[in-house]
Amino acid sequence: MTKDYADTDALELLKRLKTEVFDDSNAEVGFVMGRPVGEIDAWLTGEEEIDEDAEMKIRGIAQERLGEE
Repeated sequence: MTKDYADTDALELLKRLKTEVFDDSNAEVGFVMGRPVGEIDAWLTGEEEIDEDAEMKIRGIAQERLGEE
């Protein structure tokens, strides 16, 4: 059974992915997301909001990488 991430905040998921899956590396998150590290930094510090496309990608990655079996 896979956990439903639809109701989880995208920033919270991004932080979990960074910590639990990508060795706390903004560079690795950026690579997988296809986004520059500066943009990842801005999301995590609250300087920029996560856009809708990125939010969908974060949720998909979370389901794949953090999902419960």
